[in-house]
Amino acid sequence: MFEKSVDRPQKIRYLYPMKKIIVVLLLSVSAQAANLDGFFAALAKVESSGNAKAVNKKENALGIYQIRAAYFKDARVKGNHEQVFNPTFARSVCEAYFKRYEPAALASGDFETLARCHNGGCGWRKNKSATDSYWKKIKKNL
Repeated sequence: MFEKSVDRPQKIRYLYPMKKIIVVLLLSVSAQAANLDGFFAALAKVESSGNAKAVNKKENALGIYQIRAAYFKDARVKGNHEQVFNPTFARSVCEAYFKRYEPAALASGDFETLARCHNGGCGWRKNKSATDSYWKKIKKNL
């Protein structure tokens, strides 16, 4: 019937770190969402000149970000490869791929790492120089 009271100093010691963590998480989420827009605009320009219906038959790369079937499968997103013609879905595929292979770069907005991963695949670090010219194109469009 009576609530057990917690003295104020003990309550403050507990709540202060929790509030701080929540604020940091909210700031990082909003900063990430805002920062990625420019990156995805540059990616779209380099990959397809912003054409959501772009098709590279030779590589079976589709949509605004020229997503190949293997990349789509690797991203582990529900749906099918042809859905990448929808730019919103295509972006979610890229984000899932980055989250799987470069989560720190995705969280920090490391555009260079994300661009190299998108172009060179999950093993891009084995031959970083192979993605140099691609990164230069992305960087120019940021």
